[in-house]
Amino acid sequence: MGKQDFDTAWAEGRRCPPRRRSPTPSAAAANVNAHQRLASLTPTERHVVKLVSEGLANNDIATRLFVSPRTVQTHLTHVYAKLGVTSRVQLVQEAARHA
Repeated sequence: MGKQDFDTAWAEGRRCPPRRRSPTPSAAAANVNAHQRLASLTPTERHVVKLVSEGLANNDIATRLFVSPRTVQTHLTHVYAKLGVTSRVQLVQEAARHA
């Protein structure tokens, strides 16, 4: 592509409304990484995330899953590490974003 063709294409791209532009590579990569992180959860971890998203406390989740509250906390610790979140709110937001 010659300089003039490049300059024309560049100018047209700058006039393109943001909603018609392709996502930036970093945004696309972040989306893929988020899906990969969610896919790395075990079925039990996904179930715990679902129950947290429903607003259940650890004790209630433990009762539903027939495990101890400490086991629920361990699952959440693993989920937080896998998804790169630090709170239940962030966990629910991340899960909703990629549901």
